[in-house]
Amino acid sequence: MNKNVETFGPPPSQALQARVWAKWQDLRDDPAIVTHGRALGLASPEVAPLSRQVAMAREMGAAACEHVHEADVAARFAALEVEGLKTDSFVGWRSSAETLTLARARLAARPFAEDLTLGFVGPDTPHEIMAGLDAVTQACDVLLPLGPFLRGLERPAVCAYVAEASGHIVGTSASVEMFHSASSWPGLCWWGMLSTYSDRRGEGIASRLGAMVLDEMNRRHSMTEFFTGIRIGNAPSEALCTQLGFARTPYHVVIAFDPVLMAGGRLTK
Repeated sequence: MNKNVETFGPPPSQALQARVWAKWQDLRDDPAIVTHGRALGLASPEVAPLSRQVAMAREMGAAACEHVHEADVAARFAALEVEGLKTDSFVGWRSSAETLTLARARLAARPFAEDLTLGFVGPDTPHEIMAGLDAVTQACDVLLPLGPFLRGLERPAVCAYVAEASGHIVGTSASVEMFHSASSWPGLCWWGMLSTYSDRRGEGIASRLGAMVLDEMNRRHSMTEFFTGIRIGNAPSEALCTQLGFARTPYHVVIAFDPVLMAGGRLTK
């Protein structure tokens, strides 16, 4: 991990997060900027010119733009690629009025296996636990957000996990309030990071942890609006989100990568 802040993932991702954290100190009060602790981005194409996303991507290695209408994704890809950047995108899925009810029904209907213990990340969670979360998310090709976000020190957040009797963490999920209170989306929370080791899949761990995080974000922080990003064609994630009352929107998050700083051209699964 970076000596100044908890960073996670493989070395290029840790370096990205360190740059993001340094830049965040200057931009945290800017309503145009969004983050849940992986990369910085723009709240929508309307809040700043494309050149700002380009500049952030070149400086930090990656930068996102939320709320890009599906009709405009190809053009934004082309404009970013002309600047020498690589591109990626996720389809935005939003929660509904039924989401919290469905999440609580899921919690009531299917308990965790008896050998699993539920835990939550907080300001004082030991580094050994954080390392276990990093291991399970990396095994699932998912990037763990920066420690201060995951611990709830920067924004309201919940990160839940389950561990076997040995202490081995086998699954996790999280949510972080992502948008500035002065933006057009106050209180909108990123939700996701559903990760389970392959030898424990099929037990409903991910869906229950996801439901637990939704419930706790509401109980602890009064949050009611959630979103997640799903790659086109990821049917399992689409099915799970549908079961929790999420629905596909016509908006995408478009991510730009600097090909030198982030040669892999991908931030998370």
